[in-house]
Amino acid sequence: MKAVVRTTIMFTIVLASCGKPSAEEYMKKAEEAEKGGLWSLALENYQNIVKDHPGSVSAEIAAFNIAAIQHNSLQNFQVAVDAYKLFLEQYLDARKAPTAMFLVGFLYHNELKNLDSAKVFYQRFLAKYPDNEMAISAQFELQNLGKSPDEILAKPAVAETSTPKSEVKASSKLKNN
Repeated sequence: MKAVVRTTIMFTIVLASCGKPSAEEYMKKAEEAEKGGLWSLALENYQNIVKDHPGSVSAEIAAFNIAAIQHNSLQNFQVAVDAYKLFLEQYLDARKAPTAMFLVGFLYHNELKNLDSAKVFYQRFLAKYPDNEMAISAQFELQNLGKSPDEILAKPAVAETSTPKSEVKASSKLKNN
């Protein structure tokens, strides 16, 4: 009987040691892959964290990083939008949720040219995070939906005015006294 118990315990230990890597191990591999520009490997490790360790702090970080890699490194803008939206579904109260929501609006507006969706996300952002540091940017983006950079940067013509000579003389006298 003791042999059976020992065998069972040994078998359990062996199975446990053959388990999936920890979230920290996946995170380390993902971060190393990112540093080396190995985006597919980084994504794979981040996805493994989300899949194998859901609900962990590491899963929250990994979910955001998946979207960020798609956005910044791979420039897969629709995939990035979908990943940011998935992040928001799972982590709406996370520290990076405001950034994710703003970026969804920004990507819809500036990269995907989907102005209706951009408007919806900018408005959601302002409703949920009115005091966030990006609120001014969201308002600016919302006010300038569909405008070209030239239209945004165009300055109204200012009529040149000349100072009457009598004011110039009076000003010179004051300076000299």
